[in-house]
Amino acid sequence: MIICGCGGMSFDILSFIPHEEVFFYDDLKTGNFEGYKILGTIDDLCRTQTDDVVYLGIGSVGDNRTRNRIYEKLTKAGIKTRPLIMSSFINRNVEIGQNCLLNIGSQVHHDCVISESCVISPGAILCGNVTLEGNNFIGAGAVIIQGVTIGENSVVGAGSIVIRDVPANTVVVGNPAKFLKEC
Repeated sequence: MIICGCGGMSFDILSFIPHEEVFFYDDLKTGNFEGYKILGTIDDLCRTQTDDVVYLGIGSVGDNRTRNRIYEKLTKAGIKTRPLIMSSFINRNVEIGQNCLLNIGSQVHHDCVISESCVISPGAILCGNVTLEGNNFIGAGAVIIQGVTIGENSVVGAGSIVIRDVPANTVVVGNPAKFLKEC
Protein backbone atom coordinates (compact mmCIF):
# COMPACT_ATOMS: atom_id res chain seq x y z
CA MET A 1 0.00 0.00 0.00
CA ILE A 2 1.22 3.50 -0.84
CA ILE A 3 0.13 6.65 0.96
CA CYS A 4 0.84 10.07 -0.53
CA GLY A 5 1.46 12.67 2.15
CA CYS A 6 2.84 12.40 5.67
CA GLY A 7 0.39 14.13 7.97
CA GLY A 8 -2.77 13.85 10.01
CA MET A 9 -4.87 12.17 7.32
CA SER A 10 -2.15 9.55 6.91
CA PHE A 11 -2.41 8.77 10.64
CA ASP A 12 -6.12 8.11 10.09
CA ILE A 13 -5.47 5.85 7.11
CA LEU A 14 -2.84 3.87 9.03
CA SER A 15 -5.23 3.47 11.97
CA PHE A 16 -8.11 2.38 9.81
CA ILE A 17 -6.29 0.12 7.37
CA PRO A 18 -3.38 -1.50 9.18
CA HIS A 19 -1.01 -2.95 6.62
CA GLU A 20 2.43 -4.48 6.95
CA GLU A 21 3.88 -3.12 3.72
CA VAL A 22 3.21 0.59 3.65
CA PHE A 23 5.29 3.08 1.72
CA PHE A 24 5.05 6.85 1.69
CA TYR A 25 5.73 9.56 -0.85
CA ASP A 26 5.81 13.16 0.35
CA ASP A 27 7.22 16.37 -1.11
CA LEU A 28 7.92 18.00 2.25
CA LYS A 29 9.56 15.24 4.28
CA THR A 30 12.33 12.72 3.90
CA GLY A 31 13.45 9.66 5.85
CA ASN A 32 10.71 7.92 7.84
CA PHE A 33 7.14 8.57 8.91
CA GLU A 34 5.86 6.66 11.92
CA GLY A 35 8.49 4.01 11.23
CA TYR A 36 7.57 3.65 7.55
CA LYS A 37 10.04 4.59 4.83
CA ILE A 38 9.40 7.65 2.69
CA LEU A 39 10.45 6.51 -0.77
CA GLY A 40 10.53 9.93 -2.41
CA THR A 41 8.43 12.77 -3.76
CA ILE A 42 5.09 12.61 -5.54
CA ASP A 43 7.01 13.19 -8.80
CA ASP A 44 9.15 10.13 -7.99
CA LEU A 45 5.99 8.07 -7.58
CA CYS A 46 4.66 9.36 -10.91
CA ARG A 47 7.81 8.08 -12.63
CA THR A 48 7.29 4.53 -11.31
CA GLN A 49 4.97 1.74 -12.37
CA THR A 50 2.95 0.43 -9.46
CA ASP A 51 0.07 -1.95 -8.93
CA ASP A 52 -0.07 -1.08 -5.23
CA VAL A 53 -3.18 0.43 -3.68
CA VAL A 54 -2.63 4.20 -3.46
CA TYR A 55 -4.38 6.51 -0.98
CA LEU A 56 -4.04 10.27 -0.64
CA GLY A 57 -3.31 11.22 2.95
CA ILE A 58 -3.56 14.93 2.19
CA GLY A 59 -6.22 17.16 3.69
CA SER A 60 -6.17 20.94 3.54
CA VAL A 61 -2.75 22.32 4.35
CA GLY A 62 -2.89 26.02 3.59
CA ASP A 63 -4.33 25.54 0.10
CA ASN A 64 -7.37 23.33 -0.35
CA ARG A 65 -6.37 22.65 -3.97
CA THR A 66 -3.13 20.82 -3.07
CA ARG A 67 -4.91 17.46 -2.79
CA ASN A 68 -6.54 17.91 -6.19
CA ARG A 69 -3.27 18.94 -7.90
CA ILE A 70 -1.56 15.80 -6.60
CA TYR A 71 -4.53 13.67 -7.64
CA GLU A 72 -4.40 15.13 -11.17
CA LYS A 73 -0.64 14.52 -11.34
CA LEU A 74 -1.10 10.87 -10.32
CA THR A 75 -3.97 10.38 -12.76
CA LYS A 76 -1.85 11.74 -15.64
CA ALA A 77 0.84 9.21 -14.67
CA GLY A 78 -1.73 6.40 -14.82
CA ILE A 79 -1.79 5.85 -11.05
CA LYS A 80 -5.26 5.36 -9.63
CA THR A 81 -6.09 6.40 -6.09
CA ARG A 82 -8.86 4.80 -4.10
CA PRO A 83 -11.62 6.67 -2.35
CA LEU A 84 -11.56 5.88 1.35
CA ILE A 85 -14.64 5.68 3.55
CA MET A 86 -13.66 5.08 7.19
CA SER A 87 -16.52 3.92 9.43
CA SER A 88 -18.88 6.54 8.10
CA PHE A 89 -22.65 6.44 7.84
CA ILE A 90 -23.65 6.64 4.17
CA ASN A 91 -27.38 6.65 3.44
CA ARG A 92 -28.98 5.48 0.20
CA ASN A 93 -29.04 7.51 -2.99
CA VAL A 94 -25.66 9.09 -2.30
CA GLU A 95 -23.14 9.74 -5.08
CA ILE A 96 -19.44 9.79 -4.16
CA GLY A 97 -16.82 10.86 -6.71
CA GLN A 98 -13.24 9.72 -7.14
CA ASN A 99 -10.45 10.66 -4.75
CA CYS A 100 -12.72 11.36 -1.77
CA LEU A 101 -11.96 10.70 1.87
CA LEU A 102 -14.84 10.31 4.33
CA ASN A 103 -13.32 10.16 7.77
CA ILE A 104 -14.37 8.28 10.89
CA GLY A 105 -17.78 9.16 12.28
CA SER A 106 -18.88 11.33 9.38
CA GLN A 107 -22.47 11.04 8.20
CA VAL A 108 -23.83 11.49 4.69
CA HIS A 109 -27.60 11.38 4.49
CA HIS A 110 -30.01 10.73 1.60
CA ASP A 111 -29.62 12.20 -1.88
CA CYS A 112 -26.25 13.89 -1.30
CA VAL A 113 -23.79 14.39 -4.15
CA ILE A 114 -20.10 14.43 -3.22
CA SER A 115 -18.06 15.33 -6.28
CA GLU A 116 -14.41 14.46 -6.93
CA SER A 117 -11.59 15.17 -4.45
CA CYS A 118 -13.61 16.00 -1.33
CA VAL A 119 -12.48 15.45 2.25
CA ILE A 120 -15.10 15.07 4.98
CA SER A 121 -13.44 15.20 8.40
CA PRO A 122 -14.36 13.17 11.50
CA GLY A 123 -17.85 13.79 12.85
CA ALA A 124 -19.00 16.05 10.01
CA ILE A 125 -22.65 15.67 8.99
CA LEU A 126 -24.15 16.27 5.56
CA CYS A 127 -27.92 16.34 6.00
CA GLY A 128 -30.08 15.22 3.05
CA ASN A 129 -29.75 16.64 -0.44
CA VAL A 130 -26.40 18.39 0.15
CA THR A 131 -24.11 18.93 -2.84
CA LEU A 132 -20.33 19.26 -2.61
CA GLU A 133 -19.26 20.55 -6.02
CA GLY A 134 -15.71 19.22 -5.82
CA ASN A 135 -12.36 19.62 -4.11
CA ASN A 136 -14.05 20.62 -0.85
CA PHE A 137 -12.73 20.25 2.68
CA ILE A 138 -15.38 19.86 5.40
CA GLY A 139 -13.89 20.35 8.88
CA ALA A 140 -14.41 18.09 11.89
CA GLY A 141 -17.87 18.28 13.42
CA ALA A 142 -19.27 20.63 10.79
CA VAL A 143 -22.96 20.30 9.96
CA ILE A 144 -24.31 21.17 6.52
CA ILE A 145 -28.08 21.61 6.59
CA GLN A 146 -30.37 19.93 4.06
CA GLY A 147 -30.41 21.33 0.53
CA VAL A 148 -27.18 23.37 0.80
CA THR A 149 -24.59 23.45 -2.00
CA ILE A 150 -20.91 23.98 -1.24
CA GLY A 151 -19.12 25.51 -4.24
CA GLU A 152 -15.97 24.05 -5.76
CA ASN A 153 -12.68 24.48 -3.84
CA SER A 154 -14.45 25.75 -0.71
CA VAL A 155 -13.62 24.98 2.92
CA VAL A 156 -16.05 24.64 5.83
CA GLY A 157 -14.33 25.20 9.17
CA ALA A 158 -14.49 22.71 12.02
CA GLY A 159 -17.68 22.90 14.07
CA SER A 160 -19.40 25.23 11.62
CA ILE A 161 -23.14 25.04 10.94
CA VAL A 162 -23.83 25.80 7.27
CA ILE A 163 -27.39 26.96 6.61
CA ARG A 164 -26.89 28.67 3.20
CA ASP A 165 -25.12 27.86 -0.05
CA VAL A 166 -21.38 28.59 -0.05
CA PRO A 167 -19.82 30.11 -3.19
CA ALA A 168 -16.80 28.54 -4.89
CA ASN A 169 -13.31 29.33 -3.55
CA THR A 170 -14.56 30.42 -0.12
CA VAL A 171 -13.73 29.60 3.50
CA VAL A 172 -16.69 29.74 5.90
CA VAL A 173 -16.66 29.32 9.70
CA GLY A 174 -18.98 29.66 12.68
CA ASN A 175 -22.58 29.10 13.73
CA PRO A 176 -24.17 30.05 11.48
CA ALA A 177 -21.26 29.77 9.04
CA LYS A 178 -20.06 33.10 7.67
CA PHE A 179 -17.53 34.15 5.06
CA LEU A 180 -13.97 34.25 6.41
CA LYS A 181 -11.86 34.62 3.27
CA GLU A 182 -11.40 33.58 -0.32
CA CYS A 183 -9.15 30.65 -1.05
